[in-house]
Amino acid sequence: MDINRTSGLILHPTALPSKYGIGDFGSSAYEFVDKLSKSKTKIWQVLPLGITDEIEYSPYSSKSSILGNPYLISLEKFEDKINDKRSLDYLKKLSNDEVEYKKVYKKKYIIYKELSQNVDINDSKIVKFLNNKLVKQHLVFITLSDVFRKSWVDWQKDYQNYNDNLFNHVLENYEKELKFNIFTQYHFNSQWNELKAYANSKDVKILGDIPIYVNHNSADVWLNKNLFELDKNNKMSYVSGAVPDSFTKEGQIWGTTLYDWDAHLEEEYKYWINKLNFLLEQYDFLRIDHFVGFFKYWAIPKDDIALNGHWRKGPWKTFFEIVSKNVDFSRLLAEDLGVELKETDEVLQKYNIPGMLLLEQRIPNGDGKKETHPKNWSENVAAYTGTHDSPTIKQWFDYANKTQLDSFESYLKENIQKSSNNIWNFITLIWSTPCLIAVTNIQDVLELGKKARFNIPGTTKNNWKWRLNSLSLIEEPLSKIKKLNENYKRTNT
Repeated sequence: MDINRTSGLILHPTALPSKYGIGDFGSSAYEFVDKLSKSKTKIWQVLPLGITDEIEYSPYSSKSSILGNPYLISLEKFEDKINDKRSLDYLKKLSNDEVEYKKVYKKKYIIYKELSQNVDINDSKIVKFLNNKLVKQHLVFITLSDVFRKSWVDWQKDYQNYNDNLFNHVLENYEKELKFNIFTQYHFNSQWNELKAYANSKDVKILGDIPIYVNHNSADVWLNKNLFELDKNNKMSYVSGAVPDSFTKEGQIWGTTLYDWDAHLEEEYKYWINKLNFLLEQYDFLRIDHFVGFFKYWAIPKDDIALNGHWRKGPWKTFFEIVSKNVDFSRLLAEDLGVELKETDEVLQKYNIPGMLLLEQRIPNGDGKKETHPKNWSENVAAYTGTHDSPTIKQWFDYANKTQLDSFESYLKENIQKSSNNIWNFITLIWSTPCLIAVTNIQDVLELGKKARFNIPGTTKNNWKWRLNSLSLIEEPLSKIKKLNENYKRTNT
């Protein structure tokens, strides 16, 4: 990875403070960047910024791998143009401690619908935005999806496939819906690019995130049916998921579409090259979720339980060789947690891509598995206390067994920065490793417990909701992070 020894914090934009019910790209995001910069923390890690569904609201479940979540757009710049003051007032009264997604999306949709009807698609800035063929194609899909309100498999025959005339047809027949999506995607793109540029000017880099799989009901599958494992009716026989692990004892069913890797190889992985390069324009670095899926993956019969899945071989022998010639691998990070494979380690070393180690998973728990002391972790690794999927550090201590607690104490004996606060000792252990990158969650520097956990894998309710209600709360914790960055030479200089 093309970066010096550094550190980062995970905070998804939805969790930022704001006066309109959900964190966004407004003033709080800029203030957060300022605080990161002041603390000499050089990486802001976000989860996928794509369109979420309106059931689980998961950032890992989207209708498009490249378009953005419109509800992250800040309304601050539009306040004087919004006539619907009632909706603004309604949003202001929503919770500051969590995102009430259904209410936020409903009211923001009404506001965007009003604003979007004044969009001039012949405006030079809009024309330039629509010049990107991939964006234009994905815009057509989400517009038709909004119009028909059902899976693309059930659309009329005329809409089953994309062609060059379809955009004009949609514009002519569904102008309001298309303008809504052009407006929201244009302003998402503009506001995000402005925020990223500001972060970069403060010497803060953005680490983005891309799920390895995509939804069946997505622009990706609709546009590239031949690249996915579909039956003659374009439906799935098998879906993606995960074997039992430390996160979920019953395994996980993600329900996303499996790739036809032979078809991808025939096209020399053009789909992946285009997608990765598009997203690398949006971020400074990119984390690939479930990286081990390129080596072996768990295929589950549709409508069955995860335990009834089976292993299949991934495309790694050709994928990395071909894609590396067209994508800047020095900007990638691999989420290689869970299944450990020799082949994965070989590829990460060959292309100098950091993998990940989570301290919460690497403290002996009595199962007989040997673990390496953090002081001996590899340099080419991103060291994490935990991730958005993990318990908070406080929650980890609340549920840790005696073996884990004793093992943790043994790690601390060689840590000269030990304090009376074990949460900060936990963070300090990660900062003290030889690893290139050290990362923790904003909930952990705030010493929060179970209620602040962002996501519980394998569950479908009450995730992604937690919010930081004031940035003043992180000033003191970030002063501690600054000292850690200085003491452990993580200032990226």
